[in-house]
Amino acid sequence: MARRFIVDSNDILINDDKNIKISGTEVKHIQVLRHEVDDEIIINKYICKIKHIGRDYIELEKLKDAPVLGVPNINLTLYIAVLKNDKLDLVVQKAVELGVKTIIPFISNNVVVKLDEKGKIKRKEKLQKIANEACKQCGRSDEVVIKDIISFKELLNCMSENEINFFAYENEKDSLYNVISNKSNLKDISCIIGPEGGFTKDEASILKEIYNVSTISLGTRILRAETAAINIISIIMYEYDRRVF
Repeated sequence: MARRFIVDSNDILINDDKNIKISGTEVKHIQVLRHEVDDEIIINKYICKIKHIGRDYIELEKLKDAPVLGVPNINLTLYIAVLKNDKLDLVVQKAVELGVKTIIPFISNNVVVKLDEKGKIKRKEKLQKIANEACKQCGRSDEVVIKDIISFKELLNCMSENEINFFAYENEKDSLYNVISNKSNLKDISCIIGPEGGFTKDEASILKEIYNVSTISLGTRILRAETAAINIISIIMYEYDRRVF
């Protein structure tokens, strides 16, 4: 199968039904891989033939839609606190491989990382690049979106968009398995993972009071934030992605 490249919407120009012009970082990637005129590659959702390679742009002919591969049966959103060092990078990479559709980083009281508005934009851009690379590596033909880094208050406003939000909390007793067994045929799901220091008691209380939040335990062992994220995503995808709706 042709190699896939993910081009940002700002770097792609579709002139008509057939002709596409791309710029940006993927142009350099295509050149480094020594693709030539008439090679077939996949650009986002389309199988294309290279018509011209410029210094900082490539012109292509759209041949047909690319096959849909690796797309999960559910829309799973991950709300993940901004973690230290490269831990968030790891979570994003593994979340994409496991089937998460949307990732929304947030900042709560115990988040150690300090970011100004410029830093938030730069961090988001890096995470989106990691997500794109993970999509290509695992063979997903859909796009995983990294949303803007939001505040805890904004996080609360986002949750109404999902049928259910699984909130992993160390002081909860009810297991994820027990909750899932009573929640069948869901399609729009989210999971919420806090920072290294966990949520404050006030934050946890607010989350638990939201009508479509189910607070769950991931077991008797205290997991690191990145481990908890991978764990809950794996369980949710196993239970729901294999079901036929």
